[in-house]
Amino acid sequence: MYSRSHSNKVNRRSVRRYCVSILLASGALANASPAAGQTLNLQGYFYETVATGLSFPTMMAFVDHNDFLVLEKNTGKVKRYVNGVFVGEVLDLAVSNQSERGLLGIVSHPDFPQVPKFYVYYSRATVDGGTWLDNRVETFTWNGTTLVVDQLIADWPPDPTQNNGPNHDGGYMVIGPDRKLYIQTGDLNRGRFNNPRIEQNTSSTAVAGVGAIERRELDGSAPPDNPFFSHSDPRVRNYYCYGFRNGYGMAFDPVTDILWMTENGSGSYDEINYCLPGLNSGWVKIMGPDKRDASYAENGFQVFDAEDLFYLPGSHYRDPEFSWLAPVGVTALEFLRSRKFYPSERNAMFVGDINGGRLFYFQLTPSRDELELFGGTLDKVADTLEERNQHVVGTGFAGITDIKIGPDGYAYIVSYFNGAVYRIRPIVETVYATSLQMLTGVIQSGGLAELEESDDLKFIVREAPPIALGGPSVAFFIEGTSPEASPVEVSFVAEFSTSAAPAPATTFRTSLFNFQTNSYEIIDSRAGTATDVSFEVSITKNPSRFVDPTSRTIRARFQVLDPGTLFTFGWAARFDTAVWKVTVR
Repeated sequence: MYSRSHSNKVNRRSVRRYCVSILLASGALANASPAAGQTLNLQGYFYETVATGLSFPTMMAFVDHNDFLVLEKNTGKVKRYVNGVFVGEVLDLAVSNQSERGLLGIVSHPDFPQVPKFYVYYSRATVDGGTWLDNRVETFTWNGTTLVVDQLIADWPPDPTQNNGPNHDGGYMVIGPDRKLYIQTGDLNRGRFNNPRIEQNTSSTAVAGVGAIERRELDGSAPPDNPFFSHSDPRVRNYYCYGFRNGYGMAFDPVTDILWMTENGSGSYDEINYCLPGLNSGWVKIMGPDKRDASYAENGFQVFDAEDLFYLPGSHYRDPEFSWLAPVGVTALEFLRSRKFYPSERNAMFVGDINGGRLFYFQLTPSRDELELFGGTLDKVADTLEERNQHVVGTGFAGITDIKIGPDGYAYIVSYFNGAVYRIRPIVETVYATSLQMLTGVIQSGGLAELEESDDLKFIVREAPPIALGGPSVAFFIEGTSPEASPVEVSFVAEFSTSAAPAPATTFRTSLFNFQTNSYEIIDSRAGTATDVSFEVSITKNPSRFVDPTSRTIRARFQVLDPGTLFTFGWAARFDTAVWKVTVR
């Protein structure tokens, strides 16, 4: 069962101070101490627990609404939860789980469920905890109850001439809007100055085979429009960007379709990057902004500049859009690409960290190639505890490893150390109609989409002869689905007018269906006018009567009454808004 926790009505930019947790400079998924007690300081939202009992969970993927899979890093198990209840293990892989190895990534095929496949990234072994054989991505077919192995998509085998980890294994995957598979590989500790490689900017010829974000076709092949497809080494042809140390977070901006990704620093600087094709992110020589001249053990405590990097033809360097001077172990990144989020937050960005279980929140500038920063972080770096906390809206989530927008439009947070999945929802949710049925009248233009917001795009219905004298000459009903069967409050918002003031005057009547009495209740009745009239009616006493207890269906009916003795032609009813607002706590 789901369990809820409190929301906090503090402004989203409020600052919370707390102790600095142990830094995980070496990578994204090492061990650390869990934090205590979650708080959410994003005004108008709350969180609830939707899954527990997991062992070091990493990524999640959805099968359907309230039906998702979660990976366990060290056990190699994929667990399924339906309506908040654990229903079974759907896959158990033998994984090498030393340090950052393990079961690390999952993403569904872009045509799921019509193509019932998942891509899975893991560190292969013969038994759990056994000798590492390779990192690989395989497809698995979903048969409704289990995942069945399908085919190998990509692998990164041991190389006796290079380091092979066990750190910096990456594993995060997304499907891009271009229907390509994007994979963070991590550098497996390769390419340092004693064994130089292209991907780590220490060689112009030798290839590490890792340390990049790869872009592949769904069958694993290299797309011919990759930025380095003409390179002689087939491994480099897969790269979308390189100079990448390690990371565990990627997402595409739903507005621009541009990739953003997180990257873990060494002793200094974690990063959020705007990732255009061919990006050289600077590792091993540069972390953080170039002008900061960061020096650390892995770059030999030297200072390097962008001109010291090795540029493959077609590559470029770009400073990160945000950095933390003291690494936080930045992980998942997701855009709030859902109408469940209020317009003030919609398409903003959530970012998580593994060290402190903090949830960061960023708005984007109008150009959407930079973050909207303020105060001490206008220089794009959080240098101090206070500057870091300027962007924190959630604490105590005990190591965030994944953030996803689910099919229901809510944000899901995976907690590595709590072994749990949390869900962030609005306190007051706008419910849009999903079906419309005419009872009388003739549609002239528009439909459900025109009822969603007040934008002067109208659903227009012409009158038709009433069934009985004085009866409705226009009548229809709409239905939606409430987020709760027992809400705290139900409000209905509508805006309408007539195309001309008819004679005699019409009456607009709005009703909600009472599922306890199986009848409509009139909530508003007023004369029609040629100018827009809007209203909002709120029901706080027994609002559950307007929600079907099983399906959570909600229904509203509109009637336009012509009380005259003669039916008059020449006018139409115009509806600009018709939505519910449901308060769930």
